[in-house]
Amino acid sequence: MNFIPKHILSKSTFIRSSQCLKSLHLYKNHYNLRDTISLSQQALFTSGTDIGLLAQGIFPGGVDASPADRFRFQESVSRTIELIQNGTEIIYEAAFQFDGVLAAIDIMVKKNEKWYAYEVKSASKVSGTYILDAALQYYVITKSGLRLENISIIHLNTSYIRKGELELRKLFKATSVLEEVISKQELINTKIEQAKITLADSMEPPVKIGKHCFEPYSCDFMGHCWKNVPQGSIFELAGMHKSDLFEMYESGITTIKEIPEDFPLKKLQKLQAEYFNKNEVFIDHQGIDNFLASINYPVYFMDFETFMPAVPMFEDTSPFQHIPFQYSLHYKKDRTSEVTHKDFIAQTGSNPSNAFILNLLSDTQNKGDILVYNLTFEKSVLKKLKTLFPEFELQIDERISRMKDLMLPFQDLLYYHPNMKGSHSIKNVLPALVPELKYDELTINNGNNASAAFEMLQKETDSIKIAEIREALHTYCKLDTYAMVRILEVLEGRIK
Repeated sequence: MNFIPKHILSKSTFIRSSQCLKSLHLYKNHYNLRDTISLSQQALFTSGTDIGLLAQGIFPGGVDASPADRFRFQESVSRTIELIQNGTEIIYEAAFQFDGVLAAIDIMVKKNEKWYAYEVKSASKVSGTYILDAALQYYVITKSGLRLENISIIHLNTSYIRKGELELRKLFKATSVLEEVISKQELINTKIEQAKITLADSMEPPVKIGKHCFEPYSCDFMGHCWKNVPQGSIFELAGMHKSDLFEMYESGITTIKEIPEDFPLKKLQKLQAEYFNKNEVFIDHQGIDNFLASINYPVYFMDFETFMPAVPMFEDTSPFQHIPFQYSLHYKKDRTSEVTHKDFIAQTGSNPSNAFILNLLSDTQNKGDILVYNLTFEKSVLKKLKTLFPEFELQIDERISRMKDLMLPFQDLLYYHPNMKGSHSIKNVLPALVPELKYDELTINNGNNASAAFEMLQKETDSIKIAEIREALHTYCKLDTYAMVRILEVLEGRIK
């Protein structure tokens, strides 16, 4: 077997270079500057790997060509060549290399003496990035001397409903992208050359921040590239297109204070800029009074957490279906009473929906308004549960009729604090109104991480880790509802 030199560019670094050449340089030369990967991001990577392995079952009996570790991909290339020459008809993780560019592909199938390539994605549809990814694979494979009859992306079918064991040919869809991929071959060649030039240069490319920092993915070097963007920058303006923000930034307007008085802004943006510059809180007293008059004690403060397994774990569920697993409830009998708390976190091993709704209905059976933050979400979860458990339809409808949205005063600009930075998310409202309460110090500090943590629990066997994750979930969701208690108290004027 001929010696295969180490590759210069891989599929993942090619996609990185297509988004930003500076990101490629930093990844190769200053990896230590990379932002910390979040729990939810790591869960996505893990899910992608697991789904790739699961999809192999569509084409059983294949031979795995993957390397022993990520530093030995040239062995995988040699192994792939050997398998093809020996007549193997199904290859998993086949690897090809051409002119210093490495590309592995999830599944290769030989049928009637023709080769078909399949790349598996843990998504519900084919994106432009996936097509670019497949275009590179096609480029490397065909330039290596292997003709492809077709190349397809295998993705999840959200219409699939699990009944018993997984039916892989119904769970997955294969979409041919051959035509799009062929049309991009010249572009691929150009992008490869640009990436190679970048890698050969020791100097960091002079790429300024821009929309590419977010598209198609949020860059994992933003902490480095954005370190000189000041607090109070124009990027805190709400509801403005990124293209307009970067146009302002390039013109020399970098902070809210620098925005000219006659600059065209929307209502929220004008309010935000005015009260940022004044460093004052805006309050529509009549609007707040009207909102408070609509709240009838006793009050439940309620929050849900859901998870969305890409591969349905339970009977009668579909890919990416929201499945509720946790709620938190704070309760106040009247404005001056002490607050009490109840919560629920499902056990693992079965669909948590039944236990969730039974406990929730029991814990909210007494009279009183039910205050949530972002009514649309909690209402959609309850409506889905109503279809799953028609025997509880009347009770669920009764709970929905009592629900009111604490987000409205902030969404409708009845109350605005400069520290909200143009956002009415509870993650921004809470520290602005109640500075001593913060999410950023929690182990689990947002809904995506909570979802990822509960999905991790489905496979976790270490009792200590299980206890730690459940406690972190409890702490996070409890803060969500306690945050609502304190925010409402601010509106009521009890905390100055």
